Amino acid sequence: MESKRAHSINILETPFSTVTSSGHWFHATRSTIKEYVPGLMKKYPFEELITKAVVWIDSADSLAMILFFILAFLMNAWIAALIALVFHYWWYHQKSAFVNRIITPLLSLFNKDFFQLLVAAVVLSFMGITGMYTAVVLGIIYFFLFKIGLLRRFWDWINAKNPPTDKLPLNDRVLKMVLVRYSMYENMPPEDVKKIDRHVQKAVLEAKQKKK
Repeated sequence: MESKRAHSINILETPFSTVTSSGHWFHATRSTIKEYVPGLMKKYPFEELITKAVVWIDSADSLAMILFFILAFLMNAWIAALIALVFHYWWYHQKSAFVNRIITPLLSLFNKDFFQLLVAAVVLSFMGITGMYTAVVLGIIYFFLFKIGLLRRFWDWINAKNPPTDKLPLNDRVLKMVLVRYSMYENMPPEDVKKIDRHVQKAVLEAKQKKK
């Protein structure tokens, strides 16, 4: 097993999968990308491509938290919390469709600890001063739920109960779109978009067989 470090995350590689220190699992590997998009890793190291995918995976937490803080000033705090929860579920499952190169740095900023702590401290303090006590309590609860990724893990647990047989796992879908977007930007579009789908689906089946 090979360990790599880039962009403040640890990446562990095996012949069949890639996993980050924060627990993000990908069935695609370095060799998959070499086969799927030859030459892309000359422009972007493997660790950087994985990091960009993680940015989009984690964005469900940061965007939902920001959405709640905005909506709490516009409507009832309970309704804002419900909307933020629904948004989190929707974005976490559909985010791969929105992957693009320009927004990635902005989402990376939103995911930073210092940014989230600063936003939470300022907004919660203002809510407390203005008497928005329900919003403060819900905001604190949501902050910790999003900060430790508990909701993402809950969605993953539900998905694992009934995994779709005709689709890639969510993390691999995001990584696939990262590869597509950045390869097109570098004018080296993948010749066979289905190739990574076949490779990942094969890796998923092999992983399931090993668990039995």
